[in-house]
Amino acid sequence: MKTLIISFFALTFILPISVVFAQEEAPKLPSWNMKVNMVITDTCGINCPCLFGLDPHHGHCRFIGGFNIVEGKFGDVSLDGVSWGMLGEFTGSRANQNWLYTAYYVDKDATKEQQDALRAILSGPPFNTLGEQLGIKAEQVKIEIPDSPTSVYYLTMGDLGKMTVQPAVGNNPDVPQKIDNPVFPFPVKEVVIGTAEGKFSDHDKNLDFTAQNRGSGEIGKFELSGGGS
Repeated sequence: MKTLIISFFALTFILPISVVFAQEEAPKLPSWNMKVNMVITDTCGINCPCLFGLDPHHGHCRFIGGFNIVEGKFGDVSLDGVSWGMLGEFTGSRANQNWLYTAYYVDKDATKEQQDALRAILSGPPFNTLGEQLGIKAEQVKIEIPDSPTSVYYLTMGDLGKMTVQPAVGNNPDVPQKIDNPVFPFPVKEVVIGTAEGKFSDHDKNLDFTAQNRGSGEIGKFELSGGGS
C-alpha cells in the first residue's frame, strides 16, 4: 500500500509539471528577412492553371524550386548570396488546396552559421505548414540567372538533378511572358512563365522533363520575413 501511495503522489506532481512544459511555446526565432530570386519547375504545362488558383494539370502539381537570397539576415547572420531549394506536391484549387509534402535543401557551400540559420527558418512557418515534412538536406543549390530576361535559366541541386527554364515570349521576342498577381504560397507579385527540361529525383519523388514532355517553369522574386516578437 505504501508503494501505491508514493506512486500516486509522484504522478500527481509529475503530470502537472509535464503538462506545463508541453504547453510552453517553442523558442522564438530571431528576426529574419530575405529578398529572393526564384526558379521553379513543375509538372503542369506552360499554361499552368495553379497560377490562377485552379486545379493543376494531371490532378496534382509536383515541383522543385531554387531560391537565391539577394539580401537577407537571420539575427546577426548575413544570408546574402545564399541559396536554398524546395521539393513539394499539392492537389486541388486555391479554394481546397491540399499540400501533400515538402522537403527543403540548404546550400552546402554556405557557412555553418548560414546553414543553421536556414534550417531554423525552413523548420518554422510558413514552410512547416505545407504538408508532411520530409526533412532538410545540405546540397549544392545553384541558380544561374542570364543577362537577358529571355535566355535560359538554370537550376542545379547537387547530384539530385538539374533543370532549365526557357521563358516564353510574345510578339516582341525580347519581352518574356508574365503573369501579374499569381496565386503562390509566397508573396510573388509577378511570374515569368516558360518551359522546363531536365531531371530531378529525391525521396522517391521524380521529375523528368524532355523536349517532347516539357514541364512548366516559373521565374520571379519575393520578399519574406519572420521571427522576432
